[in-house]
Amino acid sequence: MNCELKAPNFCGEGIIINNTNVPLTIHNQPSVQPDFDILVKKMQDATYYADLQVRMEENEREDQSEFNRFSDIDMIYYYVHRKTHIREDRNRTEGTKKEYLNTLMQFYRYVLGNQLFFKNDVPDYKEEEGFKNLRPRHIRHFHEYLSIAPLGKKGNPYTAATIQSKSAVLKAFLRWLNETGYLNYPLHEKIKDTSIIETEIPNKDFYPEEAFMLIDFYKNHPIHYALLTTLMITGLRVTELAKAKWRDISYDAATNAYWLEGVGKRNKKYLKRISPFYFERIKAYRIRRKLSITLNKADESPIFADRNLKHYSTKNLSNYIVKIILDSKLPFLEGRENRVTPHSFRHAYAIYLYRQGADLFTIQKELGHSDPKTTERYLEKAIRMENSAGHFISDDAF
Repeated sequence: MNCELKAPNFCGEGIIINNTNVPLTIHNQPSVQPDFDILVKKMQDATYYADLQVRMEENEREDQSEFNRFSDIDMIYYYVHRKTHIREDRNRTEGTKKEYLNTLMQFYRYVLGNQLFFKNDVPDYKEEEGFKNLRPRHIRHFHEYLSIAPLGKKGNPYTAATIQSKSAVLKAFLRWLNETGYLNYPLHEKIKDTSIIETEIPNKDFYPEEAFMLIDFYKNHPIHYALLTTLMITGLRVTELAKAKWRDISYDAATNAYWLEGVGKRNKKYLKRISPFYFERIKAYRIRRKLSITLNKADESPIFADRNLKHYSTKNLSNYIVKIILDSKLPFLEGRENRVTPHSFRHAYAIYLYRQGADLFTIQKELGHSDPKTTERYLEKAIRMENSAGHFISDDAF
């Protein structure tokens, strides 16, 4: 079959990823070493999910296993993009898919790079198999490797939180492979407990007073001023801020406020109040970018457009905000264990709401947290300091 490709494509038994027409799967070409960066990027395209479903139906008609003739790459691709809910907005988001792909392709790369070892270690080794040659001992070794290898930032091992996240994805995937019959061994049972304790949770403390200092520092810079203000008054994630459109804002006379509606992480809807006072800062941003400031439900332009009047990517907007934070050189930034990022403003936002009298449930809903324990982590240190017995000691008692 002649398959020309400019994007990932299903041709025969696997995903074609380059102009050599070679399926880059262990199942078909165990000796081929793919360009993993390109492979991961192309596998984010969900276009070919339907092709896999057609192959599954053909297998069913032939009274064979659903995943007959599927390769390891096919299984990863299908698992990441598979739809478990009838409503599209209830399935995995693009961000979650990317996270899953990075983790599972890291595991795939490990398997591909250790084929010679598996060949010598597995008595019934099959030349054209990948995951199917794995045994429980191999998963145990990989998991130990994942916890100590210099794979994290600056060549350090992963943090406990990262190991926990990656282990959860890998365990769920291996369980699914076993449940579908693709793997005969319950390899997921060899993924050890990776729960973390309180002291291992990254310290991301950032207080409203620090946020206010940053915002005030840029009061004469309409672009920076509006971005930092909006992070602080909405608690939005940087991804949500980057995607927000001008048509998503409306004015409500009953509350004398502007309201920003959108869909955030895990497809949860949010509704954020913006007072007329702060809305002026957003308008100043758009005036600087030469964009309309008249509310219009047909206006698809980003609320915060880049210099090309396009949406910022999440990464570019995050990097931009981190840079302006560092450029301020404010004293509280020195000697911090963790740098201040756009996400830090969510912590400051939560603490501010708590100090203003909002209860935990209200803050949880406002931040879009599924688990109240996540919200508690945002507030834990602030609550502990507020309830410290040290307040019973007079400031000039001694």
